[in-house]
Amino acid sequence: MAARNNTHLETFESIYKRLEEVLLANSGENEFEEIFKFVTMKLWLENHQERNIRTIDEANSLLVRINKEWKDILLENQFNVTVEQFDVCNDIINAFEFCGEGFEGVDGIFEFIISREKKGSKGQYFTPRYIVDFCNKVIHPKKGEYVLDPAAGSGAFVLHFQMQSDTKGDYLWAFDFDNTAVRVARLLMHVAGVEGTHIHKVNSLLKNPAQQHIIATGINDISTTIEDILRIEKKKDLFDVIVTNPPFAGEIIEPDILDSYHISRGKKRIERDVLFVERCIELLKPGGRMAIVLPDNIFGSSDNESLRRWVYEHCRIIAVVGIPRNAFMPHTAVKTSILFLQKRTEPRKNSEKVFFGISEKPGKDGRGRLIYRDSKEKSWKNVDHDLDLILYELKDFIEEEQIGW
Repeated sequence: MAARNNTHLETFESIYKRLEEVLLANSGENEFEEIFKFVTMKLWLENHQERNIRTIDEANSLLVRINKEWKDILLENQFNVTVEQFDVCNDIINAFEFCGEGFEGVDGIFEFIISREKKGSKGQYFTPRYIVDFCNKVIHPKKGEYVLDPAAGSGAFVLHFQMQSDTKGDYLWAFDFDNTAVRVARLLMHVAGVEGTHIHKVNSLLKNPAQQHIIATGINDISTTIEDILRIEKKKDLFDVIVTNPPFAGEIIEPDILDSYHISRGKKRIERDVLFVERCIELLKPGGRMAIVLPDNIFGSSDNESLRRWVYEHCRIIAVVGIPRNAFMPHTAVKTSILFLQKRTEPRKNSEKVFFGISEKPGKDGRGRLIYRDSKEKSWKNVDHDLDLILYELKDFIEEEQIGW
């Protein structure tokens, strides 16, 4: 048998396209869901160190088994392809190892899968893993802390938090309004061996005052709130840490949601990311730490001056780190910065220093292709960026200011 190849993101993109070409011939079926079944099956087999499946009947039996152990991942327990299509796709995917070079390759695969399916049109762009890693290193995760990402995507922020703190899955909370993203985030945790996480499909911006009106008007299929989930799962306290990259695009125009936020009360519309800032701070414990990726208009636009004043009253601004424009290519060229803050436990002081840093190496070219330091290793750990230098200086600042992170 020919040796299998380890799978980089570039390799997986070619695999996905080949699978897509085969499955598109099957009229009427959702090729994304069929490919997702193949990927899930392959990850299961590698994760359990079991032999590759040979027939479609064996595969359908395995999907039933997977759905029992890895719950809420697959929408159905069988392949909707012909035997011939299954055999061709199975041969394609079995020629590669997804987990052969460690977990990070799988991470990139999941990001590609969701981006390919639906994310680009919603302003929901995934955060490069070296930026995720930087945010968590600044936040300095501690074992036993509860972490939340209310716009979780594939779950990378909370997973990297867990990897740095070695905390149990019960301390990890992640919400996203997109059902595919939620399924992928759950799968990511299973593959990483992190069980007991709290990952749910929720509109994180919906709060109980708005919910009551929605229920009263009969629209109850989307009325679950974060507070409802916390109550159901018996979590009484707020969160020690929030790390997130909320959607950059879209406006909120629903009056009930607007009126449930201080920053938008009385307005007819507001950018979605602005509400996420207030929502995250509400969910943070006094003394809690937060890292949030935001478009630069949040920091400089006169339209958002009232938001900045509200944040300053409720939080100590620790740092603002500018990120190069190419960092989120090919999805968007929006210029972003990372805001690090701590929720106040006492009134603000007259003078508080803030760390400002500017990254000048995006780690990507203008087309969104990763730039590596050398050709030895194609992984996010070898991407050519300068965030490590900023991290070193920022940690010195936090120590000098006795911030206590």
